Amino acid sequence: MACVFVLSFGLCFALIGGYNVGRWPNSWPKELELYRKQAKTIEIAAGNQENVYEIRFENREEFEKLWPTILKLKDKGAPLRLCKIEKPFKEGRLFNNEKPLVRIFSYVCPAWPVHRAGGKELRPTAPPWPDSIKSLTGELPQYMELRPAPPWPDSIKSPTGELPEYVTISQDGNTWVPVEEKKFAGFMYRARTEIELVVDGTIIDLNHVPLPAGTPIIDKRFEKK
Repeated sequence: MACVFVLSFGLCFALIGGYNVGRWPNSWPKELELYRKQAKTIEIAAGNQENVYEIRFENREEFEKLWPTILKLKDKGAPLRLCKIEKPFKEGRLFNNEKPLVRIFSYVCPAWPVHRAGGKELRPTAPPWPDSIKSLTGELPQYMELRPAPPWPDSIKSPTGELPEYVTISQDGNTWVPVEEKKFAGFMYRARTEIELVVDGTIIDLNHVPLPAGTPIIDKRFEKK
């Protein structure tokens, strides 16, 4: 079952889609297949383009069995976030922390070509990511932007061969168009896959699972709201 929500913020619109099934990529570990039916997918198109998958668990043994597989999804350098149970669900929030679960923030799936220039696709919105967006230690950024890049077509150059200061994509997505001022109306696409745990101390009990060494831990359980 799919649900779509459109949120308006001034002149900006956010599109949120939801499915009561885990629609993560088929390329992810096969151990996850048994959990699609007890998962939820949230597709976010609110300037930050990403998919979020929530997996609920019936007991501690079930969670601990899958935990090593879940950790394999986390990209190098990505933090692990910890949240607490919150009741009742607070209106206006996108995520519900009423029950223990694993929340996986990941790239758009299925991926789609975003811009075309001269009939060619620019950068995809899913792996494999180009080395150009990685840090010197090979870590991915949380988000990336798709921007026009050289080589520039002759069509945007002046009669004397000069380039304009800025360019953008035509509405049909097929040609570069010179503009007089910097206008980037694109989106941020999630690159780095991150994990968040809603901890209850019973089903998800941090005393019974190893936390990944060298991973930044963002503990939000004791934040004052």
